[in-house]
Amino acid sequence: MPNLFFLAYGGDAWLDGLNMQTIVAIGCILLALAFEFVNGFHDTANTAATVIYTKALKPGMAIWLSGIFNFLGALTVGTAVAQIVTKIIPLHTVNLSIVGAVLIAALAWNLFTWWLSIPVSSSHCLIGSLFGAGIMAAGINGVAWDELAKVVIALALSPIAGFLVGAMLTWLGMKLDKSTASINSIGDEQKNNQPVMRWLHVLACVLVAFSHGSNDGQKTMGIITLILATHFAAYNYTVNLVPLWVMIACAVAIGVGTTIGGWRIIKTVGTKISNLPITNAQGFGASMATALVILVASALGAPISTTHTLSSAVAGGTIPCHGIDQLNRKTIQNILLAWLVTVPVAAGLAAICYGMIHML
Repeated sequence: MPNLFFLAYGGDAWLDGLNMQTIVAIGCILLALAFEFVNGFHDTANTAATVIYTKALKPGMAIWLSGIFNFLGALTVGTAVAQIVTKIIPLHTVNLSIVGAVLIAALAWNLFTWWLSIPVSSSHCLIGSLFGAGIMAAGINGVAWDELAKVVIALALSPIAGFLVGAMLTWLGMKLDKSTASINSIGDEQKNNQPVMRWLHVLACVLVAFSHGSNDGQKTMGIITLILATHFAAYNYTVNLVPLWVMIACAVAIGVGTTIGGWRIIKTVGTKISNLPITNAQGFGASMATALVILVASALGAPISTTHTLSSAVAGGTIPCHGIDQLNRKTIQNILLAWLVTVPVAAGLAAICYGMIHML
């Protein structure tokens, strides 16, 4: 049974069977884990930004809790999302050139947008890359259109759901803790320090971390399962079952990546979507809305964007808390622009990468 821990199972016999394709396959698995690691620190803002900037938790504690619950979410919720990811490109079309191109393109765009402090979707990066590489490799037959349509619908609906549910739960949070409704300045911190709402906010952010792991952790599980099913099928790997070691490896990668902390994007989510400071009621509403939407999506097997959902929920929560005029339109325009270009850019990058790898 070859895997990253092959020495424990196959020993020298498996080592003797190494060839260049096998080495490339192992390299692709490691590249997939690198993508999951970057996904973790890129998306730390999803789980930690609001509790950090409301001072509900100290930064170190917030990030460590995020890492732990990302790990648990990836390991315990199931593999329904991973199964969908394995079906976007038809199995008979998949090869190592396609997988390598997908991962290089998604990783490159993720790192570039992180450097620019723009909270874009790792899911959009991956789905766009799968589309671009599949089309480049096999034309119109390189993509399973019915499966892709399900993913696109889920990706489109999740920010809308986040915005609406975030606004509603923020309003409910304000009713539970009326003092937060009147915060109009950064100096008015005492009104934002009510213990009940503070701990509800912390609970909501823990649930966001768990839900993020449950959805984003599975996407890389799907990619690695695809590699195993196509290159190591002789060892009984199939797309119908995600091996336990793959689940553990992906859970560790996203958990460790989260603990590194993506401070560039944390600042954007925590301070730049709303012109006025986030309150605990707003943080609770946005985080709880995000957690609920993501957990439902994970249960249904829908790979959606935690980044889009949370950013939309923060924007939705700003309206009942501070009013629509306090939305930072420039930041929102930049985020929307990044959302719109991520899929086509990732698709283009993946197509170019596939062409270059295929020539080599």
